[in-house]
Amino acid sequence: MNKSHLTLFIILLLVFKTEAQTSVLSVADSLYQSGDYKSALTKLGKVQPQTFSVLVKQGEIYQKTNNYSKAIELYKKALSKKESLKVKQALGKSYLAQGNANQTIQIYEEILFKDSANLLLKFDLAKLYTKEYRKNDAITLLESLIQADSLNPGYYYELGKIYKNKGASGFMKSGNYFLDTYRRDSTHLKSIYELSKFYKQIRFKDSTMVFIDKGLKINPKSINFNQLKANESYANKDFQTTLIYLKKLEELNFKTIFTYKLFGLTYMKLEDYDNAEKYFEKALKRNFEDASLYYNIGILKKIQGDLKAAEMNFMISIMNLKPDIDKQYYELGLIHLEQKKLQKAISDFKKSYENNSNNHYALFQLAMASNDFYKDKTIALKYFETYLKRFDSKDKDITAYVTKQLREMKKEFFMEGVKIE
Repeated sequence: MNKSHLTLFIILLLVFKTEAQTSVLSVADSLYQSGDYKSALTKLGKVQPQTFSVLVKQGEIYQKTNNYSKAIELYKKALSKKESLKVKQALGKSYLAQGNANQTIQIYEEILFKDSANLLLKFDLAKLYTKEYRKNDAITLLESLIQADSLNPGYYYELGKIYKNKGASGFMKSGNYFLDTYRRDSTHLKSIYELSKFYKQIRFKDSTMVFIDKGLKINPKSINFNQLKANESYANKDFQTTLIYLKKLEELNFKTIFTYKLFGLTYMKLEDYDNAEKYFEKALKRNFEDASLYYNIGILKKIQGDLKAAEMNFMISIMNLKPDIDKQYYELGLIHLEQKKLQKAISDFKKSYENNSNNHYALFQLAMASNDFYKDKTIALKYFETYLKRFDSKDKDITAYVTKQLREMKKEFFMEGVKIE
């Protein structure tokens, strides 16, 4: 074989291998799209040599199926063969999903050093800075983003959130940034919601109601805006309107102690004592230890002339005003968590929650610690489900985490054939 034939043979061999790998990647994509990711990974794992593209594809599949450790391993192997900012960013996302925010920040900073025009990544980094309590870094980055694109409402909204969490010193600035957001996007529900609360806090009644109504116009089924409307109407002594929006909340299946208690108070103001009692009783089924409910029922019974029932409810109300020691148990639990004493932490969080069944942080930490400590994951599952049932509107970040955790746990139980009661 002469030199020209040898060269041609090598070229044809390379073309054949490239086409073969392209074909495997295409088949793997098809298998993954149909849900058979295991077969896709098996096919990709058998490809030799393990090229950059093949390694990246495996990393992507592992990342999408929440196996972040394996995704990280494969992305690193791919990057050892070829530099790629896109793959490096995927590596950062895997670290973040795994819970290693500091590693993600380092990777994002390295990418932006080489690609400073990547505004999307800058925005992701700014939000990550905020979550990791690097608020000054986040502010600097968001201000630079505004200089680059002054029309993006998201930048102003994130700044508003940061200043809102700074307390009194940042309160007015937060309102201005939420207003800046709204000016750039009049359908930005999150900023409209924040402005409703902002104006309520500074007691601008008209502005409060204007933004509540704007939110309801955009999303009539919003739990948040219906709650605000009901609350504000009650505060303004517009009890018929209060009932309208409480009934909407009930139709939306938002049957919480908040709605039932406000129903009871509203009917009491309207002198519809039968309905007032009915809703107070419904509220008690949600939390039979709520001292304020027994107090309100006591007032109701007093108005109706049933002094014995009034006396009994006032006494129960006093009995339920327990010492506020749930916070101490909660803090003890956090300390025991830090000391890796999970069993003690579980006991502390349980006592905290038993002492104050409205302490949603205690229930959340109880679920988390139980998930880490017990082999039987159904214990943690029940705590997570209770949290979602009782406190889904309490903290949006925790609710989002719990929802995702439950989805993953149920998926794992299904894969393992574990039956959940």
